Amino acid sequence: MQESVARAVENVSFTLKKGETLGLAGESGCGKTTTALSIMKLLPRGGRILNGEIILDGEDLVKKSDSEMKVIRWKKISIVFQGAMNALNPVIRVGDQVAEAIIEKENVTKGEALQRARSLFELVGLESTRVTDYPHEFSGGMRQRVMIAMALACNPYIVIADEPVTALDVVVQTRILELIKELQRQLSLSVILITHDLSVIAETCERVAIMYAGKIVELGNAADVYKDSWHPYTEALITAFPSIAGPKRRFKSIPGDPPDLTSPPSGCRFHPRCPWQDETCRIRDPEYRNVDPDHYVACHYSEKFRERLGGTV
Repeated sequence: MQESVARAVENVSFTLKKGETLGLAGESGCGKTTTALSIMKLLPRGGRILNGEIILDGEDLVKKSDSEMKVIRWKKISIVFQGAMNALNPVIRVGDQVAEAIIEKENVTKGEALQRARSLFELVGLESTRVTDYPHEFSGGMRQRVMIAMALACNPYIVIADEPVTALDVVVQTRILELIKELQRQLSLSVILITHDLSVIAETCERVAIMYAGKIVELGNAADVYKDSWHPYTEALITAFPSIAGPKRRFKSIPGDPPDLTSPPSGCRFHPRCPWQDETCRIRDPEYRNVDPDHYVACHYSEKFRERLGGTV
């Protein structure tokens, strides 16, 4: 049986500014996590980067060997994995798990690493004495704080947070998001926040990239994208999401399903679900282009789409 090849992420391009939070949003399976794992060069077995560049401090991470990436991971860039609350080893004290990362990356004793773990616990809002506890003694929100402490253990300046508040109740979600914002300000972190929840991005991010079927279809200032979107998929996501602000409106679901990336549709990948599509959309892939200062979109008819919505062009 011949294996299928999926281009899970293709032609994705963005910059991350110092001290900003960039949100990656889109439906499940659109390529958000694969983008994050590609940046870290932690793709699962069978996954590989075919071409492109990932530039950090003027160096291309794509060209780095595994041993070179081991130095960069956690020292320059770290990640809070999706489902991280269940990633802690249940039979090892949480402080030892945080200290392990420090010992692995830096030339320090276990005592010094544990002392730093205590400081990190206080930084993320946990009592330093809890370093001797086991994961089952923590709530879900507290375990997520431990994982954030682990991500900060070696003082990186870029943190990728992959669905950091999934499976948490709304009160705990708010506290974790407030913690991320405070840590960003305090430590001058650059953050890539991955989520399918548009309200999380609106609360946390300066800029947002909307992904669909492995590609970025719109990128810009979060407030501008939410207020005046240039892409039909972005508008469909916003319309499908509940809001307590503004006039009441009926929800509109997005018809159809995301495409199978082993055999994606021709032309624009969103065209089978787009109410504005025509023959051009079915044949030709739209160019990813600049439509406003620091605002990019991949749609053949974004200007006409905006006019129909009553936006200004």
